[in-house]
Amino acid sequence: MGLAVPADAQQRLDVVDSLASAGRADEARVALESWWENQRVGSGRRERQRGLWLRAILTVDPRLAGLDFQRLVLEFPGGSYSDEALVRLGLISSAGGDVPRAARYFQTLVTDYPRSPQRRRAQEWLAENLGAIEEAALTAEAGVEFQAGAADADAREPEPSPPFRAETVSTRYAVQVGAFESEERARRLLASVNASGFRARIVRVLGSSLLRVRIGAFLDRTGAVELMDRVRRRGHEATIAVDVAEEEPMQ
Repeated sequence: MGLAVPADAQQRLDVVDSLASAGRADEARVALESWWENQRVGSGRRERQRGLWLRAILTVDPRLAGLDFQRLVLEFPGGSYSDEALVRLGLISSAGGDVPRAARYFQTLVTDYPRSPQRRRAQEWLAENLGAIEEAALTAEAGVEFQAGAADADAREPEPSPPFRAETVSTRYAVQVGAFESEERARRLLASVNASGFRARIVRVLGSSLLRVRIGAFLDRTGAVELMDRVRRRGHEATIAVDVAEEEPMQ
């Protein structure tokens, strides 16, 4: 006998959660679909996040689930389920063989969610896969150089090959000192870091609406670690970012 679905939106989602936890996935999907069609629009921010999370974990197709996980990260940065969504996105990418993309998701979790209970899991994945991450970066860079060389060698090429751009490299390193939703807070930190003798910048990266304050750009991790240590000695919190290739300067 199925559970009765209460009228209240929060209780309705509680029922979906209970059904899913009990392994009654089909019933959970039916209950969630009813909430989605009838109550989602008028629900609060917390309920909309929870509804997205439940739909994602109840979706059999990883690609479709990934779309909802991405919506959680983009539409609700810092939200109740966004850190776990980043973990799922990282695992989906890793299972699909896309190590650089997985690394970007896990690094976002480490840098943007310092209090998340999932942070250690992300750090462990990055540490365990560091060799594969760096190998992918070198392979991508070698591919760019090969394409440029082939274009130069082929006199019949109608247009010159584009100049090398940093963003074509899958992974480069930087030192991140903060990430904020507030532009005012980002600019305050920028001024503080610059006053300490560094040249910082404010950027956005693909997959997040947060404004990140960063210093430096390195091809290898060693230089970034050395800079991170100097930044910390000046009294600032700092972590290593591996997605410099996807930075977009703040307008």
